[in-house]
Amino acid sequence: MSKELKNLAYYTDDEVSSNFLEELFLTHPELNAAFYQVLICYDYPYSSLISFDDYRHGEGTHLLNAMFGLNNTATVIAELIAGWQVYNIYAVPDDVHEWIIKKFTAGKYLHQYTVNTKNINPAEEFITLQVDFRKDDFTMLATGNNKILLAQTFLYSTPDDVLYYLLKICQQFGSSQQEVHISLSGLVDQQSALYRDLYQYFLHVEFRNAEWIIPASANNENPLHFFTSLNDLSKCAS
Repeated sequence: MSKELKNLAYYTDDEVSSNFLEELFLTHPELNAAFYQVLICYDYPYSSLISFDDYRHGEGTHLLNAMFGLNNTATVIAELIAGWQVYNIYAVPDDVHEWIIKKFTAGKYLHQYTVNTKNINPAEEFITLQVDFRKDDFTMLATGNNKILLAQTFLYSTPDDVLYYLLKICQQFGSSQQEVHISLSGLVDQQSALYRDLYQYFLHVEFRNAEWIIPASANNENPLHFFTSLNDLSKCAS
């Protein structure tokens, strides 16, 4: 399979709905072509990781309703993360999921937390925080000692918000700022105040770059770590 990036477009909105998707596909008619494989990644924060032994089929809806107050307005999906022996139970708005499965009848969908677990080495003894930034929030996957410790999405508006959450997580799992390893991706620039603060507070901070090949003719000006999450999804293709 070629690793060359053919096309990339990035959109953000306060809320993705079926109407938003309709407009997006009108803007990009190439999305209506016939594809060999289609991968869809949901990044909704309504998610809970349940161990394989504790999961009971059919209880996911009750669990997420209790945690997030969904009131049966969403489709609940259970994804087995076999390598870690856990289920990712997550919810997607009904209208969005129905639109997606109607548009891509043979499409494969995954949750971002599920995709993120594929980039962690279970053998690492130290705690790793895999952090991916978007415009107003970031996802964080904490792993260590062959376990997924936490997968969660946090809202933020200032660098102090991010530092608070990461330091709190270190405290919760008994890891010092000198021991934890932070892997960054997404919309954070190396010249930003956020990155400078992270570099000052933590000893092991690095960017996790996308591995796809970008043709020289593309004249790309974005750092390779900006869209690593999309590259991670593409690597899930069978």
